[in-house]
Amino acid sequence: MTSRERINTVLFGGTPDRVPVSLYKINPFDTNCFWAQHASFNNLLAKAREVQDTFHLYRPKTGFFFSAPEAIEVKVKEFQDSPISRVVELEVETSLGPLTRTARTTRMSSYEWVQKPWIENRQDIEKFLTLPYVPCPLDLSEFFRYQEKLGEKGVAVLALPDPVGVVGMLFAPGDFAKVALDHIDLIHQLLEKMQERLISVYSFVSRQVSNTIIRIRGAEYVTPPILPPEYFRHIKKVFSDLVIRYDMPLIETLRQGQRNFVCYHWHEQTSELIPLVMKLEPDIIEPICNSYEIPNTVLRVRKAVGDSITLMGGISAEDLEFRSPEEINVMVKDVLAQGSRRGRFILIPANVPTSAPLSPLVETNYLEFLKAGVFWGAGH
Repeated sequence: MTSRERINTVLFGGTPDRVPVSLYKINPFDTNCFWAQHASFNNLLAKAREVQDTFHLYRPKTGFFFSAPEAIEVKVKEFQDSPISRVVELEVETSLGPLTRTARTTRMSSYEWVQKPWIENRQDIEKFLTLPYVPCPLDLSEFFRYQEKLGEKGVAVLALPDPVGVVGMLFAPGDFAKVALDHIDLIHQLLEKMQERLISVYSFVSRQVSNTIIRIRGAEYVTPPILPPEYFRHIKKVFSDLVIRYDMPLIETLRQGQRNFVCYHWHEQTSELIPLVMKLEPDIIEPICNSYEIPNTVLRVRKAVGDSITLMGGISAEDLEFRSPEEINVMVKDVLAQGSRRGRFILIPANVPTSAPLSPLVETNYLEFLKAGVFWGAGH
C-alpha cells in the first residue's frame, strides 16, 4: 500500500498492510519547515521520508481573528534583538484604546514566545470585544497544492481552532483559568464572538474539501491541569459550558457539507470527560499516548470510545527524550497491542522536537520510534 492508501484504509475502517506510523507534525518533504533548516535533523528527516506515512498540517490564512484585512489595520514593528532572534510587536486600535501583542522568535526553535499577550486584564477584553468584523475570504488553493505535492506519500490535514482554542491564545499561560474564575461572563462573550466567526469558516471548508481530515484544537484549555481541579471542581459542567456548547454547532456545520473526517485534538483525556467528547461524534481523537509511568492510556481510551473511532497516539514526548531506545521499542509494541487490535489506529508521538540542535539520544529514540512502529505495526 502507499501511505495515502494506508491512512485512508484506516479511516474507512479497513485493514491496512501495517499500522500507519508518522511523526505527524513533521512533513519531511517540506524543505521550508523548521526542521529542514537544521543539519542535526537530517538523519531523522531522511528516515521519515523512507518509512513514515506523512501528514501535512495546513492552517488556512484567516485574516485578523477571521476578519478581512481591510476591516482592521494592524501596525507591525519588527526588530532583531539578537543574532538568532527577532521580536514582533503588533498593535490595533479599538474604540476603547489600543491593544498590543509582543512575541519573540528564534531560529533555534519552532516555538514563539509571547512576551505580552493581547489580553492582560478586564479592560483588554472589553477592547477586544469592540473590534469590527468583516468575514475574511478564504483561499484553499495552497492546501490543494500541498496535497498534490504529497501525492501517495501521505495526506494534507486542514487544521482549525475551536472558539476556546482562539480565546485561550489571547492570554498569557495560566491567565485563561484565572479569568474564567473571575469573569466567566466575559469569557462567554469572547467565545460567542469566535463561534460566530468560525461558523462561516467551517461552513466554507465543509463545502470545499472531501475525504479530508479536519483537525480541531482547543479543548485542552478546559482540561486539567490547565484548569486546576482544585478551583474547577465541577469540571464536567465547565467543559460542557465552555467547549461542547460551542463545538457542537461547528461540527454539525462540518457534517452538513461533504464527507470529511473530524479529528479532535485533545490532550489529557480525563475519563469523566470522554463521554462529553463522544457527544461530538468525532471520527478521530488524538494524541492518545502512553507514558512509562502510565502505560495503559491507549487501552483505557480505546475501551471508553469503542472500535468505530480512529485513535492516533503513541508515546509521550518526555519518554522519547529521556528513555533508552530499548525501552522505546517495548513501549511502541505495547501501544500497538492496545490500540490497533481492531484496525483503527495510527501511531504518532505526543509531540516532536521543537528546538535545535537535536541531541543524539533524542534522534536515536525518534528513529527507533519509526523503526519499531513499522516492525510491530506489520504484525511481527
